[in-house]
Amino acid sequence: MEISEPAKRYETVAVRRREVSFTSGQDKCAAWLYTAPDLDGPRPMVIMGHGLGAVREMRLDAYAQRFAEAGWSVLVFDYRHLGASGGAPRQLLDIGRQRADWHAALAFARTLPEVDVDRIALWGSSFGGGHVIQVASEDSRIAAVVAQCPFTDGPASLRSRIRTGPLSVVVLAAAGVLDTIGSWFGAKPILLPMAGTSWMPAFVASPDALAGASALLPAGTRLSRRTRTLLNRLPSVRAELSKNIELTEIDAEEETVTGVGRDSMWGVLRGPDGDFDAANALAARLALRLPLDRPGRALARFKTPTLLCICDNDTAAPAKNHQALRAGLGTRACPELPVRSLRHLRGRALRTCRA
Repeated sequence: MEISEPAKRYETVAVRRREVSFTSGQDKCAAWLYTAPDLDGPRPMVIMGHGLGAVREMRLDAYAQRFAEAGWSVLVFDYRHLGASGGAPRQLLDIGRQRADWHAALAFARTLPEVDVDRIALWGSSFGGGHVIQVASEDSRIAAVVAQCPFTDGPASLRSRIRTGPLSVVVLAAAGVLDTIGSWFGAKPILLPMAGTSWMPAFVASPDALAGASALLPAGTRLSRRTRTLLNRLPSVRAELSKNIELTEIDAEEETVTGVGRDSMWGVLRGPDGDFDAANALAARLALRLPLDRPGRALARFKTPTLLCICDNDTAAPAKNHQALRAGLGTRACPELPVRSLRHLRGRALRTCRA
């Protein structure tokens, strides 16, 4: 795949993207590898992973293209159990496995002849932002970390989620218990929405959660029949969706072979050219593990140059509750960055996120 349109701030660089894969555990992680073939010698690399339940087609390609046009090699991957990667059951988010996927991506990148192994950076968004902080604390060879709107503190995020919809949190927790028990006996996961309104048992629930998540999807993304039927009964929810989603059904013969594995009323989606499958659904058992995860604490254990892009209006990972901001760990993680600069950086990062 050739990507020819350059960013205005960079010189024109021919960028090639090709499909690759690497092994993590017993499964394969699907990835895109961006390279600039006209540049000589090993290049720095940035490895990119998405947030809670998201797949690489949800705008990671736009970031990767900018890095590649600047002369970097870029590896963008899907976690196991999601998107184009392997792993069963589908739509499972296991925190430990996802971090193992990051380590596997690092190991793969270090085998590539076009990569300068001493200049590999990690870039993670949202839940992936917490992953890169944790992974950097476990691998001293990482050159830099960028965490965009990172999930850093499970208890703080749980408190925020309770405020947005306490009753739906009870349903979410109950489903998490049932799903966990079912997993011991090999039952199919109970799927709950990744993003939703306050009354939905969603992992991320806010007035703009559905609008924001659906805006990341490519224009022309289609819905499964079950999802379309539900939206017809909920016009207020349908109105929140981005115009990127076409309110037309996936053809019946296509729907039976989606990579999601089964339909979910919360949202099964297919790319405009049938090039990817995604779902607004995750196994409910994650609800019991999220409140216990505190990757922000890992900032105290490494000195890798780290950029934290904190958004003021973030209900999933509130700025005022961030482990990094509350404890001042940004100074300890990056000694040359004083606290006052961290606050200034926070404002600049917010403008970047909005762009």
